[in-house]
Amino acid sequence: MSFIAAKRAGGRSGQVMLEYAIVAGIFVAVVTILALLLFTFKEYGGRILDLLAAEFP
Repeated sequence: MSFIAAKRAGGRSGQVMLEYAIVAGIFVAVVTILALLLFTFKEYGGRILDLLAAEFP
């Protein structure tokens, strides 16, 4: 189906690209948040392990 035929069929030719862009944006946001959480918890996890491994007299 050509672009002109798609325009005549209902004008929805840009909807797929818009949905793709929205899903890609959400995916990037979720990956960024998960990476930030992983970095944060790895940092605090190392500090907690250091405290647990500390030898007190």
